[in-house]
Amino acid sequence: MHVCYWDKELSCFGGKETAVTIGSFDGMHKGHRVLIDTLTRICAEKNYQSVVFTFTRPLPAIKHAGDYAGDICSLSQRLALFEQLHVDTLILVDFDEKFAAVSGTDFLLQLVERINMRCLVEGFDFHCGYKGKTTRTEIERWAKGSQVETHFLEPVYYTAADGKRERVSSSFIRRMILNGNFSAAAELLGHPYELDIEEIRRVSAAGLPVTQLLPPDGVYCAFSETDSTIMLEVKNGKIAGLPDCRRVRFSVKN
Repeated sequence: MHVCYWDKELSCFGGKETAVTIGSFDGMHKGHRVLIDTLTRICAEKNYQSVVFTFTRPLPAIKHAGDYAGDICSLSQRLALFEQLHVDTLILVDFDEKFAAVSGTDFLLQLVERINMRCLVEGFDFHCGYKGKTTRTEIERWAKGSQVETHFLEPVYYTAADGKRERVSSSFIRRMILNGNFSAAAELLGHPYELDIEEIRRVSAAGLPVTQLLPPDGVYCAFSETDSTIMLEVKNGKIAGLPDCRRVRFSVKN
């Protein structure tokens, strides 16, 4: 998988036509996986290059910083998950004031001009551009005039033990983690919730805030990357003594 930066020279495409999906993809949950599977299937059928356009931080962390609980995945975890899903190219961008000021149709036109986008694959409620003003209807109108194929996918739902249906989303998964419901989080993610201890150690040593979401204070059963059992304590919103491993995944039986 090639990793490129939007503000740099994009030389890894070689003129090949691309299919693109755009989003934060925090957690890479089941809904995201349906999106990526659709993207890669279309690329296999039409000989396109699959491209994921994403942000160095999830957009809610920037747009709603005051009440944002934390990231489900570190950036390195997201990169690893995209590679596992056979994405050809990942484009990263910092969501800064300059990028935020671009209109939706101007941004989409840049994708056509810079990476030869011929297909856009998104969720049903996707919107983009300055203040998110460019809606699905406007995108479809623009795409028709620009000869870009569009696919807007229906949401994926989760049925809880009490029979209540919820749309699978990163915000819903954050609520499950904050409630200590690791069983539901694992079902929604397709794998147990995992902390990037290596990244937490790095930012802590630099005196920076930890951005990955922690569960409520308590002691939790977890497993290292070598499957060693770890009793992980969260105290006052921090990990009390970082374990000597690279990552830990929470037991669904907590």
